[in-house]
Amino acid sequence: MKKYKKIIYVFFIIVIASLGIVLYKNISKGNSEDIKEKTLAEVEYLEKKIVTLLNDLNNIESRNYNLSVSEISREDTSRSGESSQEEGSKSSKEEGNQGESNGKDNQGQQNSDNSASNGEEEKNEEYTLKETGVLTNTNEIDWEKIKTEVENLYSPIPTITLDLYGLDIAKEDILGFNQELDNLTKIVQEQNKENTLASLSKLYEYIPKFAEKTTDEKTYKTVIATKNNLFKAYSKLDTKNWGDISNDVKTSIETFSSGLVSTSSSSNKQYIINKIYIMLNELQNAVNVQDEAIFLIKYKNILEEMNNL
Repeated sequence: MKKYKKIIYVFFIIVIASLGIVLYKNISKGNSEDIKEKTLAEVEYLEKKIVTLLNDLNNIESRNYNLSVSEISREDTSRSGESSQEEGSKSSKEEGNQGESNGKDNQGQQNSDNSASNGEEEKNEEYTLKETGVLTNTNEIDWEKIKTEVENLYSPIPTITLDLYGLDIAKEDILGFNQELDNLTKIVQEQNKENTLASLSKLYEYIPKFAEKTTDEKTYKTVIATKNNLFKAYSKLDTKNWGDISNDVKTSIETFSSGLVSTSSSSNKQYIINKIYIMLNELQNAVNVQDEAIFLIKYKNILEEMNNL
């Protein structure tokens, strides 16, 4: 009888130990997935910030309209009604003669009200939508905005660095990204467009490396890798080195084609993939004619289409 009790006791110990191991593995796996998901969100944040900075250097907007705000004074808003008021004043003068005596009593109070309002001009805001595009934008770079955006990148970097280390990403890549951010900060202070573009392009080169370890989504990783080569070409526009630009565009086409064009996807997604592939090849035609404006128009449209994947 004691023998059977021992067997049952050992059996229960084995069962409990097995359940404990399974539970521990599930918890560890869950924590690992949570960290991976969090880090992916951080990588996506860095990616969007770098893309925005790259585009700001050529005043490229991802939308076709900008909301413009202008101030209009109280005097301006009243002008539109002056003509109708003049008509009304003619008739009111006749009536006003009858009540002239009453008006005189209130004159002093009206004068004091007018003097108080003179020092505080009421202002209103007028909102208008202005169409934007490559051919219509200005060449002036808002360096103050760019400097602010670069400085703001430093706030989340310590947290992102720790999370990247937690996913066994190569130490040299993490340190390389942080060092290039420092280099970008130095260059931005000089307000040199060509060097700033080159530094931003180098900074973006680390994003595909980080994405490789933070997600298994093939579409996302392919798009990021394609963008990487696209930004290399874009960053060289001011150098007029069309030979290097052409090579970068060709590499972006090859990367996108090998990663997505031959894969099976839903009909809607496959339509977008095929469309982007055509647009990338059209970008190569812009390189062949060596026209910067045509390149930027097609580049902008490609980025917008990629956001639909």
